[in-house]
Amino acid sequence: MRPLIATLVLLFSIGAHADDWPNRPVRLIVPTGPGSATDTMARVMANEVSRTVGATVFVDNVAGASGILAHQTAARAVPDGYTFLFTATSGMAVNPVTFKKLPYDPAVDFVAVAMVSDLGPQMISVHKDLPVKTLGELIAYAKDNPGKVDYAVDATAGAAVASARLLNDRSGAGMTKVPYKSAAQMGQDVAIGRVPVLISSIALAQTFLNAGSIRPIAVFSGRRFPTMPDMPTVSETLPAVVIDGFFVVVAPAKTPPDTINKFNAAIEEFLKTPDAPKRLADIGLGTSGAGTPESTARYIADQQAHWRELARELKIEQQ
Repeated sequence: MRPLIATLVLLFSIGAHADDWPNRPVRLIVPTGPGSATDTMARVMANEVSRTVGATVFVDNVAGASGILAHQTAARAVPDGYTFLFTATSGMAVNPVTFKKLPYDPAVDFVAVAMVSDLGPQMISVHKDLPVKTLGELIAYAKDNPGKVDYAVDATAGAAVASARLLNDRSGAGMTKVPYKSAAQMGQDVAIGRVPVLISSIALAQTFLNAGSIRPIAVFSGRRFPTMPDMPTVSETLPAVVIDGFFVVVAPAKTPPDTINKFNAAIEEFLKTPDAPKRLADIGLGTSGAGTPESTARYIADQQAHWRELARELKIEQQ
């Protein structure tokens, strides 16, 4: 009987405090370390949401293990509306197809709260001296120079690796992967021409684009990036080659719906501020708004299905 009594006490406690939420600080778990683009965005959002809900929303960095530790921590938190998780494609869709066993189940352990960014694509860039200006020209050049065109990719970034493999397989370009564990070194090597092709986030490439050392070719998203309207998508050349990164806020399963709706409304208010789209664009992200918890849940489910299909096509081996 004791477990049942404990459960009833927990549910009563959660319900009793749902109406006056929040009456103490709210924890926002972030699966990266301080200073990362994800951390920066989470802190900007947390500051604005704090003002809206009338209580401090503080960022708790739980980095490491491909975000697994952060997701496990959030999944095991008490679902009282005082713990949320700022997560992304890797934690919710990529990890389930790349790891045999996870200490959390994205489809069971969390409830969707709000979309933050539904546009976080990988981008193809080339060294300024490579004689190509379009994706079609790059594919043709690689085919005309078999075994001589390398591409740099962050080996720890699942979306980037999958994007590169999908491009290579669907186009038959035959480019050779040069994996990096240091994103900064990867960008620098393409900037000096050591490797001719870069597949990375827009944020990583931006410094080198601004310096004129590399040239953008295409993005893997389903639509063109707002601040780069002249840059085509990969799917305009290779139909159905689309990999869109996303950032969402979720909460432990059984978090009170009223609390979820209030947090969703606060995030929507933040995303509607004039400064939010610019801050997102600065780190290579775009947004269509917070949506609803239900629409966010559907989006996550669709992305999980998409990554399962990608895993089958690309024969991704689980670790």
